Amino acid sequence: MDKAALKGALLPHDRRAMRFISKYRTKIYAGLGGLALSLLVVGALNLPFMVALLLVFAPVGLAFVLPRYVTLICAVEDDFNQRTALVTPARLVRFLFHVPIVFSVLAIAHAARGDAWAGWSVAFALTAGAAGLHAVAVTFAYRGYGDRISNSILAISAIIWLVVTAEGHWSLWVLTVFLGVLFGLDTARGLLSDLRSRLFPRRGIGVFFGSFNPVHKMHLALLSNLLADRRLNKIYVHATTIPKLHRVALARGEIAVCERAGVREYRASYFADPGKNYFPTGNWFYDYELRLELLKAAISDAGLDGRVEVLNLPDLYEKAGFAGVLRHIKALRKGQPVHGLHGSDPGGMWVRNIFDSSGWIYPCPIVRTGVVSATAIRAGAIGLTSVTVEKFLAAKRRGEDFVFPSGYVFRNR
Repeated sequence: MDKAALKGALLPHDRRAMRFISKYRTKIYAGLGGLALSLLVVGALNLPFMVALLLVFAPVGLAFVLPRYVTLICAVEDDFNQRTALVTPARLVRFLFHVPIVFSVLAIAHAARGDAWAGWSVAFALTAGAAGLHAVAVTFAYRGYGDRISNSILAISAIIWLVVTAEGHWSLWVLTVFLGVLFGLDTARGLLSDLRSRLFPRRGIGVFFGSFNPVHKMHLALLSNLLADRRLNKIYVHATTIPKLHRVALARGEIAVCERAGVREYRASYFADPGKNYFPTGNWFYDYELRLELLKAAISDAGLDGRVEVLNLPDLYEKAGFAGVLRHIKALRKGQPVHGLHGSDPGGMWVRNIFDSSGWIYPCPIVRTGVVSATAIRAGAIGLTSVTVEKFLAAKRRGEDFVFPSGYVFRNR
């Protein structure tokens, strides 16, 4: 169906409203911040034409500028994460990105009200509060509530309102200080997590979460090295089922899915919000059951049976995500140190943030380098995964069915 047909499809009025909000969510969130600036300046003017112009210009202007600014913030954070596999550098960079926002809004506020500059301590407190609110928004996204870009835009819009209205309202200053404390706690938590990635006990259990789409030689090497280097009893592995981001977007009609021969391929629909990144780890996935069989076969090929266990908890994952799976594992092995293996790519750092918010986990960060990746395998590269998985991929390319060592039969149609 083309865009024109999609746009003209008959929908109940309430669903039309929800589709409109879904499509323009990031711009609506950004426009709310622009509205705060409009009302601030309008209050200092008596010219009707200028009032009308500002009421339109600021929200519309910010609706286009802010999503691009947040996308830049996320890209820079991802670059720092990719290079270091640490969380602290990116969080400090995020703080710096809030400096021009807070200082610009403060300058506009003081110019509109005609009062004196509030001082550097006030500006710093507001910037720390802004970074704290942004940290909360990102944490919610990592836990499956909203998405990283939309949550960040909404947080910055709320920050603009806070900066505009905080002076003269003691309750808002209490909120600002509280958010600043949250920023300090979030930074301290990140520093401790980065420290634990360097100083850790050589005992306990490991966890490895990801899409494994599909599993490859680097995954297997990381598992072997973690078992040996940290002298672990066992590593538990769990794959994503359908990410919550995709489930929600499918329900809203923002993305569509095509399923064929064990593969789910997603695409953005007409109702997709152009400011959101729906596919941070790619837009097509092998079915969950198939990825499980590939994982089991590859682990057996690598001689890791008994020391690496593939968990299959789809109901728990869909209810509570990887955080729920991690709680389940910790309950199974009470009192044992838990080591969390993750990469420095966006998906890996997503998992790392779940580790950090789930208690005293010892991260095992791996900086992503080289050409061995699931993306390369999906693009047709050979020789990058285990023997059985390579045989499966060859059969799939030929359009043939494949029987796994477990007895699971893949129907290639």
